[in-house]
Amino acid sequence: MESMNIEDLQRTLLRDNYLAISFKKYLAFKETEQYDEAYKLEILSRLNEVMKPQEITERNVAEMARKIQKENPPAGSFVHWSNTGDLVKYAEERPEEVAELWNHLYKSPHSLEERIEAFREAGKAFNSQLSLGAPLFGYLLAAMDLEKYPLYKQEVFTDLKRSFGIELKLGTVGSNYETYYTVCQIALEHLQPVYPGLSMLDIQDFFFCSTQYHKIKVESAVEYLYGLAADLAMFKQSPEKMLDAISNLDSSTLQALRNVYQKSEKVNLIKFKAIEKIIEFGHLSIEELEDIKEDVKQRYDTNILQSWNNFTILFQLYYFDKKKKVTEEQRKIHGAIRQLEEANGLNFVEDKVLNGYSWNQNFGGSECWLAVYEKGHATHRTAPQFFVSIDENGIRYGLLYGDQHAKRGEDSLFITDNESFTYEEFSHNMRTLLIQYKEQLEGDVPSKVNEDKQIYAFPSSITAETWAELLHDETVVKKSDMEYLIKMLELGGGATATQLAQALDKHFSSFNTPVVQLAKRVIASTGVPVPHRENGEPIYWAILFDGEYTDEHHFKWILKPALKEALEKGREEFTLEATKEPYSKDDFLKEVFMDEEKYNTIANLLRYKKNMILQGPPGVGKTFVSKRLAYSLMGEKDDSRVQVVQFHQSYAYEDFVMGYRPDENGFSLQTGIFYDFCQSALENPDKDYYFIIDEINRGNLSKIFGELFMLIEGDKRDEYVTMGYSKRKFTVPANVYLIGTMNTADRSLAQLEVALRRRFAFVSIEPAFNEKWKLALDQQGVSARMIERILYTVEKINREIVEDYQLGAGYAIGHSFFGFKPAEMDENEWFQGIISFEISPLLEEYFYDRPEVARGLLEG
Repeated sequence: MESMNIEDLQRTLLRDNYLAISFKKYLAFKETEQYDEAYKLEILSRLNEVMKPQEITERNVAEMARKIQKENPPAGSFVHWSNTGDLVKYAEERPEEVAELWNHLYKSPHSLEERIEAFREAGKAFNSQLSLGAPLFGYLLAAMDLEKYPLYKQEVFTDLKRSFGIELKLGTVGSNYETYYTVCQIALEHLQPVYPGLSMLDIQDFFFCSTQYHKIKVESAVEYLYGLAADLAMFKQSPEKMLDAISNLDSSTLQALRNVYQKSEKVNLIKFKAIEKIIEFGHLSIEELEDIKEDVKQRYDTNILQSWNNFTILFQLYYFDKKKKVTEEQRKIHGAIRQLEEANGLNFVEDKVLNGYSWNQNFGGSECWLAVYEKGHATHRTAPQFFVSIDENGIRYGLLYGDQHAKRGEDSLFITDNESFTYEEFSHNMRTLLIQYKEQLEGDVPSKVNEDKQIYAFPSSITAETWAELLHDETVVKKSDMEYLIKMLELGGGATATQLAQALDKHFSSFNTPVVQLAKRVIASTGVPVPHRENGEPIYWAILFDGEYTDEHHFKWILKPALKEALEKGREEFTLEATKEPYSKDDFLKEVFMDEEKYNTIANLLRYKKNMILQGPPGVGKTFVSKRLAYSLMGEKDDSRVQVVQFHQSYAYEDFVMGYRPDENGFSLQTGIFYDFCQSALENPDKDYYFIIDEINRGNLSKIFGELFMLIEGDKRDEYVTMGYSKRKFTVPANVYLIGTMNTADRSLAQLEVALRRRFAFVSIEPAFNEKWKLALDQQGVSARMIERILYTVEKINREIVEDYQLGAGYAIGHSFFGFKPAEMDENEWFQGIISFEISPLLEEYFYDRPEVARGLLEG
């Protein structure tokens, strides 16, 4: 297994009572008419009778394969037909080889992964296009012994990992099945004492139903969230019981908490000292907590505990290993509402808003809630929303209008307790409200139908299950393909080439060839026919997309429904894999023309000061350096934790922090980009966040930062102030780092205020026409003669600039002007273009009162 051993999986799967809750809901579900999975036992029992007593030989192996193929049900199939078809083909052409592999799969003492991979490797050697996925091997193993081996579905395994917080990337077919088998085995051993007679097939059926049926998912989620709400309500009254619960956290969680809060200040220092005591002595009393609070409090001039009590101090420690699970359970309820049939035609925002028990400025509470609302609203506060709230008193749900909506207060809510809650009643009430909501919309807004729109849709036999397998097969769907497929999903499931190009910073023509190549690989893997135009020309893109012409007559690709479903199910996993490329200090030094000593200096300064400004002349790559510095300190390219904004003269507090801004209903109070960024950082205190402000000195800083001037100071982090607009409490957490960039050659800039200068460390970035820069150009095919020509030109220009009485080193020409040469471009044309269209206008601006100097510098 990639990174979790059996003990890790066991601890993760059994860390709370969710498995027991979900299994109880599954057993109740089996008694309903909805349950329709009994056919699995019938089919596998028949196969067990045939397969168990027989020795597989070269004489009967093809017959066995055909039996496996025939018994695979057409509806609710165990495996895609292409897999069983390929197995039959393989067995017919290589009976002796397949018989040996099949017996090895059943009887070898080697690990499951090794047995499966041996079979796959031999099959791929026979024919590289064979489809032999994990579902096939799960079927073959269960066909021999349903008591021991579970059937396998990729979507079930993916949902299961997400539901239980099993943080494993997909690996080989063999490792995926072995991990799934281990998870099933752990669940079976855990449940058998309470439910004697359980088999592996029961566990597989439980995991299938609990991840695929909304009744089990929603009812399990509600009971889990209600139980946690009841515990939190009790802890508010009895913090000593909360301390007992924190003391009982497993050692790995306690150690992770220690790592999060070490080197902290103020209230977080109290948390750190509390965790240290628990790790050392196994327990912490309320009296000992009070002593820690008093000791830390004495270190500061201000009252650091003004906004805090014992519950709010301890909340994040208790909630640390539960917040992802809470979000996941809320996501299931959110998805169930959006997928009700009556919601068709409504364009809901996906998985937003999901407010766990820390939604109240992360102080913590005993209520969690979620809101499902339509796109087009700046925030849920201005929108009608399908709302679910759970606290210790029960469950409230229904249609609620945001506090900034004209109909606020005209809500339709249902209230029930946990014991009385059922999915049937919940879905019935939500369906009724959805119908009423749509009727109101139809009365308010006339529907528009564009009858002239040309839509191109070609039928496809590729199911969502097959797409899920293909998306995890890098020989078919490459990482570069995942990039634009995920982006299309983020853009609502479709995009024009121009929209994709803008979103991914590429040329609009750069997608045609990759799409055709991907389609061809899919065709080769699945055997689906190629759609053709009336003139016989193949339409390869139609394997992946449907299409339509927009009102602006641009052609838009739309993800095939089955492909979209597979992408949505694995969205988080695919996105994480796409965006979290490892990035180290060595990677920084390879990309940035800076020596190690300078890197260490700026990295240490940023860690200590928390706020830094990189200043320098144009063309030294200040913004590039900022992002790479953030990546290197995070250890990965995680753009979800890096935000870049650019200040300008019109930038305001309302854009940055909070203010009233126009929307479709008039004006509403909306949070700004920095406010939202800090909230994300608060929710993930174990990760660092980097906020990059390009051209920081172009904005009116007092106007933009407002009361945050105080909070961004390194020693004021995690302190709360009351916001002027909303009267909410707000803080800049200690895990947020600010990096500003400042162009020293900008004449239009006012001097930075002393108040801001005091809060930032300033680091100068100089032009670096050094050996690393030369090597970079050499690797791009720039000749040594051209490199010397650039150096001669730049040295001549920069000497004049540096020695000029009106300018100086802050105006020098930077190395990034000559950092990248397009491969297809002649180097002389490239050089002349930079001189004529980039450097010449800059010199004319520098020497606006002495144009003859600018002309003299460029002569020759």
